[in-house]
Amino acid sequence: MKKILLALIVITSIVSCSTQEVKTTHNYPSSASGYTLDSTANTDLVKSSAIALAKNDTAGYRKTYSSDVVFHDNNDSANLTQNMAGIKAIFDKGIVMKLDGIGAMWETVYNKPNEKGIVSYVNSYQGFTFTKGSKSIKVIFSVVDAIKDGKQVEEWLFYDKSGIAELMK
Repeated sequence: MKKILLALIVITSIVSCSTQEVKTTHNYPSSASGYTLDSTANTDLVKSSAIALAKNDTAGYRKTYSSDVVFHDNNDSANLTQNMAGIKAIFDKGIVMKLDGIGAMWETVYNKPNEKGIVSYVNSYQGFTFTKGSKSIKVIFSVVDAIKDGKQVEEWLFYDKSGIAELMK
């Protein structure tokens, strides 16, 4: 009897541990406007842009954006040329940028394109350290990038500019 009981326990554990195909379906509510993904070609594009920026790789940085991109830097708007001039001014002041890391990052894909034909937006939190001489400041950027045809076409940046302004003096 003990052998039968032991055999049943072993068989039960083998069956319960065996891999089974799990079928999942996504039943999004009819009111859902889209979905999110945590790793895509578009999140990789935004990462490569941040890495190029930190290395002062202007060609690599510029290539991630469309030629008619619009930047919304806190309350200011700029085109690609104006954005690049602002970045150049930072490096010209002897400020070194280091990408500390990218925290949360995800892509939201909407079911219907907006008036500009955009369905994909990458949201990220990017941490940078700005250093000039012996002074360093850490800045967290909240970034939203509209992506279309493999390029960043619009970008919203939200961050505290005060420390960067101090280093620029």
